[in-house]
Amino acid sequence: MQPILDADLLRTFVAIADTGSFSVAAERAGRTPSAVSMQVKKLEDLVGRRLFDRDSRRVVLTAFGESMLPDARRILQMHSELWGRLKQPDLEGSITVGTPDEYASAFLPRVLRSFARTHPRVQVNVICDVSSKVRVYLERGDIDSGLVTNADISDAQFLRRQVHEEPLAWLGAHGGTAYRREPLPVAVANPDCCWRKRSVAALNKAGFRHRVAYQSASAAGQIAAVAGDLAIAPLPASLARGDLVLLGPDTGLPDLGTYAISFIARDENDPLVMALSDHVAESFAPASVPASSMGLDKAA
Repeated sequence: MQPILDADLLRTFVAIADTGSFSVAAERAGRTPSAVSMQVKKLEDLVGRRLFDRDSRRVVLTAFGESMLPDARRILQMHSELWGRLKQPDLEGSITVGTPDEYASAFLPRVLRSFARTHPRVQVNVICDVSSKVRVYLERGDIDSGLVTNADISDAQFLRRQVHEEPLAWLGAHGGTAYRREPLPVAVANPDCCWRKRSVAALNKAGFRHRVAYQSASAAGQIAAVAGDLAIAPLPASLARGDLVLLGPDTGLPDLGTYAISFIARDENDPLVMALSDHVAESFAPASVPASSMGLDKAA
């Protein structure tokens, strides 16, 4: 008989590949680093190959690990979709989710694809607006749930589940020169955007002369200005693709730290909200803690 590849082992493998760290993967999975190491050893024994090269400073995939990663992701996605169909095959109705448009374009498509496969009779409505407005819509009952930047959630009235974290970075045009100009041209969102506040504060602290060259309520407007080499912008590092590149420390630009995304809701007893929450967590990253139920915490 062929050995069985436990989905939990694959989830740990993908978590380490995504984070580049045994300890971070262990923290997200609620395990000890030694337990994660044992899982990796078991998986390597099963496949008969080494999956990671490790030293005191970093963890990187081996060539075989790189080739195995896409298949591991597909297996985990199929595993998640199968459980979704088995657990709640008869759900129907509609659910409305609010999200900033940059999340809608970068992250929501894979969430909706997965959700549609397991819940074909559920209609999903999407409202795009800044995180602070999404919170207001949820408070008024206009939406059932939302994807928001953590920094915009300041009270304890909502249920919250953090689903993603990544660097907030300076993005510029591929081969562009906007970052060299003085004053530095910056494309930002509206004044109430936490990314705008953080980036402007960082530039002021670092002594950068800058000007708001473009302002847009939508990330698409910022991206257009950056792609045209008219300005640089503070945006998620994951948006660096195609015409957009990360502007690294060699540019002298100040570090912007990380940002986190949370799924928020008012009613953890709503089965549609519970189902969507699970798909959001699974779709953002297999490194997230697997969700067998809503498992939301009260916002701080």
